[in-house]
Amino acid sequence: MLFIELFVPQDGLGADRCRRVAQGLLVRMTGDGDEAMDRATAEIFASRFHVTVHRPESWVVGDRPAGDPADGPRPYLVRVHVPGPWRKDTAEHIIGAFTRAITEEDPDADVQVYVLGVPEGSIGVRGEVKTSTDLVEMMNAPLRDAYAEGKALLDPMCGVLVDPAKAPTLEYEGTLYGFCCQGCRTAFVAKKEKEAARAASG
Repeated sequence: MLFIELFVPQDGLGADRCRRVAQGLLVRMTGDGDEAMDRATAEIFASRFHVTVHRPESWVVGDRPAGDPADGPRPYLVRVHVPGPWRKDTAEHIIGAFTRAITEEDPDADVQVYVLGVPEGSIGVRGEVKTSTDLVEMMNAPLRDAYAEGKALLDPMCGVLVDPAKAPTLEYEGTLYGFCCQGCRTAFVAKKEKEAARAASG
């Protein structure tokens, strides 16, 4: 579902710490504790979550090598590839969460995150082209029957089915909404606040 590239300067985080950051990115996307995705859904999501770490031999920022102590904080770049339709709704959460994951390991990090939308029809899984809707359907498989029985909720931001007993929820204007992760819940609240502000000013 996500392909993430983390670029680390030569004098940046060591291999073990890079691995911790890479694993931490997944935790931040699937949630933790009360905000965690349903376990079965999270396992499907994790099976399509790839992180690669690059340590370029040549990396120049301005006119100096990246990580030059005279240049201040070490630069880190994160390139996150998500299905195109997900980019707008997930970018704010991804940027904040991934920046925190890196600065917790290297407080002197200067982090830049780029969230790139992969055009529809450009993702292949096991040799088959998958759209963003197809990917959501893969994630929804464990809860499809529960949803038909009224025991699961549909995340209004991404379309993922969630167990309301385990997922982040929000009651808004008399309706209970469930979310696959805290990022979708935050994006939903922001969207509703913008809609309310537009209605009030119009």
